[in-house]
Amino acid sequence: MFIMPDQDSRTPSQGVCQLGRTLCDRWRSAWREIAAATIAAIVAWVVAQHLFDHPHPIFAAVIAIVALGPGIPSHRKQAWGLVLGVAVGILVGEVVRFIPEPAVAMGVGVFVSMMIATSFGMGPVVPIQAGVSLLLVLTLGTQTAGYVRMIDVVIGAVVGLICGRLLLRPKQ
Repeated sequence: MFIMPDQDSRTPSQGVCQLGRTLCDRWRSAWREIAAATIAAIVAWVVAQHLFDHPHPIFAAVIAIVALGPGIPSHRKQAWGLVLGVAVGILVGEVVRFIPEPAVAMGVGVFVSMMIATSFGMGPVVPIQAGVSLLLVLTLGTQTAGYVRMIDVVIGAVVGLICGRLLLRPKQ
Protein backbone atom coordinates (compact mmCIF):
# COMPACT_ATOMS: atom_id res chain seq x y z
CA MET A 1 0.00 0.00 0.00
CA PHE A 2 1.34 3.39 -0.95
CA ILE A 3 0.99 5.94 1.81
CA MET A 4 1.34 9.47 0.58
CA PRO A 5 1.22 12.37 3.04
CA ASP A 6 -1.29 15.15 2.29
CA GLN A 7 -1.78 14.48 -1.40
CA ASP A 8 -4.21 17.38 -1.79
CA SER A 9 -1.48 20.03 -1.52
CA ARG A 10 0.78 18.41 -4.14
CA THR A 11 0.83 18.78 -7.87
CA PRO A 12 0.63 15.56 -9.87
CA SER A 13 4.33 15.74 -10.73
CA GLN A 14 5.27 16.21 -7.07
CA GLY A 15 3.13 13.19 -6.16
CA VAL A 16 4.82 11.06 -8.83
CA CYS A 17 8.27 12.16 -7.63
CA GLN A 18 7.36 11.37 -4.02
CA LEU A 19 6.02 7.99 -5.07
CA GLY A 20 9.25 7.30 -6.97
CA ARG A 21 11.36 8.23 -3.93
CA THR A 22 9.18 6.07 -1.67
CA LEU A 23 9.52 3.06 -3.98
CA CYS A 24 13.28 3.52 -4.31
CA ASP A 25 13.65 3.73 -0.53
CA ARG A 26 11.61 0.56 -0.05
CA TRP A 27 13.52 -1.33 -2.74
CA ARG A 28 16.87 -0.11 -1.38
CA SER A 29 16.03 -1.39 2.11
CA ALA A 30 14.70 -4.77 0.89
CA TRP A 31 16.83 -5.82 -2.07
CA ARG A 32 19.54 -7.66 -0.10
CA GLU A 33 17.03 -9.81 1.80
CA ILE A 34 15.09 -10.49 -1.39
CA ALA A 35 18.28 -11.48 -3.23
CA ALA A 36 19.29 -13.76 -0.33
CA ALA A 37 15.81 -15.33 -0.25
CA THR A 38 15.95 -15.90 -4.01
CA ILE A 39 19.36 -17.57 -3.84
CA ALA A 40 18.31 -19.64 -0.81
CA ALA A 41 15.15 -20.83 -2.60
CA ILE A 42 17.14 -21.98 -5.61
CA VAL A 43 19.78 -23.72 -3.49
CA ALA A 44 17.17 -25.40 -1.26
CA TRP A 45 15.29 -26.67 -4.33
CA VAL A 46 18.48 -28.07 -5.90
CA VAL A 47 19.65 -29.69 -2.64
CA ALA A 48 16.28 -31.35 -1.98
CA GLN A 49 15.94 -32.45 -5.59
CA HIS A 50 19.43 -33.80 -6.16
CA LEU A 51 20.52 -35.00 -2.72
CA PHE A 52 17.15 -36.29 -1.47
CA ASP A 53 15.47 -37.22 -4.77
CA HIS A 54 12.40 -35.05 -4.16
CA PRO A 55 10.97 -34.39 -7.63
CA HIS A 56 9.16 -31.15 -6.71
CA PRO A 57 10.62 -29.78 -3.45
CA ILE A 58 8.37 -26.74 -3.31
CA PHE A 59 8.35 -26.67 0.49
CA ALA A 60 12.15 -26.42 0.68
CA ALA A 61 12.07 -23.33 -1.53
CA VAL A 62 9.05 -21.82 0.22
CA ILE A 63 10.60 -22.15 3.68
CA ALA A 64 13.84 -20.55 2.49
CA ILE A 65 11.85 -17.58 1.13
CA VAL A 66 9.69 -17.20 4.24
CA ALA A 67 12.72 -17.48 6.53
CA LEU A 68 14.61 -14.70 4.74
CA GLY A 69 11.76 -12.43 3.69
CA PRO A 70 12.36 -8.69 3.96
CA GLY A 71 11.56 -6.99 7.23
CA ILE A 72 11.76 -10.06 9.45
CA PRO A 73 13.55 -9.07 12.67
CA SER A 74 15.22 -12.47 13.24
CA HIS A 75 15.75 -14.83 10.33
CA ARG A 76 17.00 -17.54 12.69
CA LYS A 77 13.89 -17.36 14.88
CA GLN A 78 11.68 -17.32 11.78
CA ALA A 79 13.40 -20.38 10.26
CA TRP A 80 13.20 -22.49 13.42
CA GLY A 81 9.65 -21.30 14.06
CA LEU A 82 8.72 -22.60 10.61
CA VAL A 83 10.30 -25.99 11.36
CA LEU A 84 8.56 -26.21 14.74
CA GLY A 85 5.17 -25.20 13.33
CA VAL A 86 5.37 -27.73 10.51
CA ALA A 87 6.41 -30.49 12.92
CA VAL A 88 3.48 -29.76 15.24
CA GLY A 89 1.03 -29.67 12.33
CA ILE A 90 2.31 -32.95 10.91
CA LEU A 91 2.20 -34.73 14.28
CA VAL A 92 -1.30 -33.54 15.14
CA GLY A 93 -2.40 -34.28 11.57
CA GLU A 94 -1.23 -37.86 11.92
CA VAL A 95 -3.42 -38.27 15.02
CA VAL A 96 -6.61 -36.54 13.84
CA ARG A 97 -6.66 -38.15 10.39
CA PHE A 98 -8.20 -41.16 12.13
CA ILE A 99 -11.30 -39.13 12.98
CA PRO A 100 -13.82 -40.46 10.43
CA GLU A 101 -15.57 -37.16 9.65
CA PRO A 102 -13.16 -34.91 7.64
CA ALA A 103 -14.69 -31.60 8.77
CA VAL A 104 -14.47 -32.64 12.43
CA ALA A 105 -10.88 -33.86 11.95
CA MET A 106 -10.01 -30.53 10.36
CA GLY A 107 -11.68 -28.46 13.07
CA VAL A 108 -10.19 -30.41 15.97
CA GLY A 109 -6.80 -30.62 14.27
CA VAL A 110 -6.46 -26.96 13.36
CA PHE A 111 -7.53 -25.86 16.83
CA VAL A 112 -5.27 -28.31 18.69
CA SER A 113 -2.22 -27.81 16.46
CA MET A 114 -2.44 -24.02 16.62
CA MET A 115 -2.97 -24.07 20.41
CA ILE A 116 0.05 -26.33 20.91
CA ALA A 117 2.16 -24.18 18.58
CA THR A 118 1.10 -20.99 20.38
CA SER A 119 2.43 -22.49 23.62
CA PHE A 120 6.01 -22.05 22.39
CA GLY A 121 5.68 -18.24 22.35
CA MET A 122 7.72 -17.86 19.18
CA GLY A 123 5.46 -15.52 17.26
CA PRO A 124 2.69 -15.94 14.72
CA VAL A 125 4.60 -18.02 12.18
CA VAL A 126 4.57 -21.12 14.41
CA PRO A 127 0.79 -21.53 14.86
CA ILE A 128 0.14 -20.46 11.27
CA GLN A 129 2.49 -23.13 9.97
CA ALA A 130 1.04 -25.70 12.36
CA GLY A 131 -2.49 -25.10 11.07
CA VAL A 132 -1.43 -25.06 7.42
CA SER A 133 0.69 -28.20 7.84
CA LEU A 134 -2.18 -30.01 9.49
CA LEU A 135 -4.47 -29.13 6.57
CA LEU A 136 -1.88 -30.38 4.09
CA VAL A 137 -1.55 -33.69 5.93
CA LEU A 138 -5.32 -34.12 5.94
CA THR A 139 -5.79 -33.20 2.27
CA LEU A 140 -2.59 -34.43 0.60
CA GLY A 141 -1.81 -37.36 2.85
CA THR A 142 1.35 -38.18 4.72
CA GLN A 143 3.29 -39.22 1.60
CA THR A 144 3.31 -35.65 0.30
CA ALA A 145 2.74 -33.55 3.39
CA GLY A 146 4.30 -35.59 6.18
CA TYR A 147 7.83 -36.97 6.22
CA VAL A 148 8.85 -35.61 2.81
CA ARG A 149 7.56 -32.15 3.67
CA MET A 150 9.40 -32.20 6.99
CA ILE A 151 12.67 -33.01 5.22
CA ASP A 152 12.06 -30.20 2.72
CA VAL A 153 11.25 -27.79 5.55
CA VAL A 154 14.48 -28.59 7.37
CA ILE A 155 16.45 -28.24 4.11
CA GLY A 156 14.81 -24.87 3.42
CA ALA A 157 15.43 -23.61 6.94
CA VAL A 158 19.08 -24.70 7.02
CA VAL A 159 19.83 -23.37 3.53
CA GLY A 160 17.99 -20.15 4.39
CA LEU A 161 20.03 -19.70 7.55
CA ILE A 162 23.30 -20.39 5.76
CA CYS A 163 22.47 -17.99 2.93
CA GLY A 164 21.30 -15.40 5.42
CA ARG A 165 24.50 -15.74 7.40
CA LEU A 166 26.70 -15.50 4.30
CA LEU A 167 24.79 -12.83 2.40
CA LEU A 168 23.20 -10.55 5.01
CA ARG A 169 24.64 -8.25 7.63
CA PRO A 170 23.47 -8.91 11.18
CA LYS A 171 20.61 -6.60 12.17
CA GLN A 172 21.62 -3.90 14.62
